[in-house]
Amino acid sequence: LKREQFSSFNNEIGWENYRKKQFRRRQRKFLLRFLPYAALLVISLSGVFYFFMNREPDRKLSVAPMSTILPGAPKAILTLADGQKIDLETVSGTIRTEKERTFIYNTGHQLTYSDTCLAEISDAMEYNEITVPKCGEYQLSLSDGTLIYLNSMTKIRYPIRFTGEIREVELEGEAYFNVAENPEKPFVVKTASYDVTVLGTQFNVSSYADEADVITTLVQGAVAVSGDKIAGVRRLTPNDQFILNKSTGKAELKQVDASYFTAWKDGKFRYRDVRLEDIMRDVERWYDVKVVYEDEEVKEFRFGFNMGRHEMIDPLLRIFELNGKIKIHKEGKILKVKRDR
Repeated sequence: LKREQFSSFNNEIGWENYRKKQFRRRQRKFLLRFLPYAALLVISLSGVFYFFMNREPDRKLSVAPMSTILPGAPKAILTLADGQKIDLETVSGTIRTEKERTFIYNTGHQLTYSDTCLAEISDAMEYNEITVPKCGEYQLSLSDGTLIYLNSMTKIRYPIRFTGEIREVELEGEAYFNVAENPEKPFVVKTASYDVTVLGTQFNVSSYADEADVITTLVQGAVAVSGDKIAGVRRLTPNDQFILNKSTGKAELKQVDASYFTAWKDGKFRYRDVRLEDIMRDVERWYDVKVVYEDEEVKEFRFGFNMGRHEMIDPLLRIFELNGKIKIHKEGKILKVKRDR
């Protein structure tokens, strides 16, 4: 009988059962040896957890906050004819004036004027003024229906209602105009260097005091540019750009893609082969930062990109650094730019 059992024994099954028994023995020995250490680790972690959960508030670990630079947003100051100043970021709804001939309403991003008196009024025109600070933008709808987009660091002076033979406003900074058509009353934008006259059209004017050029870019319709420093009258057709250098008096008329010069009013940064220094002037105004160049040569480096300008500044800085030409170090609201060696 024993010989029959032995001859029928399966060697492979027997060997596998033997390996399993040996593995279970080793497992039991390992657990018996490891359990004291595991218990000690659990006790230690529990103590650490209890310590941090029960720390006094004034003993919490202090972590330096990351420097965050936010994009611009709708903000502006309205100065009424009597000198009263109104912060349009905090005051919304109907704005009362001494003479209720014009209805003024603020939505928080656009100030709208509407005539409440249909008859012509012989009184002298009263002027209001809107000032948009750094890191700001605003929209203005005049009493004739003209819509104006105002960029950062821009000031515009305009009549509460138009009563004369022309519609005239004064601009310092940058604005996009969508002028309500009125063949009987030309619309004139006066800058410190020249005037832009239209009947009804869309165009952009950049006339910053700290920039060398005054630039008018026509999107739609037709405009005429004239002034003391300009010989005759220069007429523009769509995608024409007129540039006047304020110091030299040199005037230039060229064809451009107007969308690159009006992208700001649609909430975009859009550049094609533009000097870094010129782009950074826009960045300084929009983000309220100061740019310091540690290597002067980087000012001439040229860039092109397209991105939304209502984002924080960090994605924009990464775009500049992607090509490996420059490095930008951020210290609070100061951007230090140097060549990436």
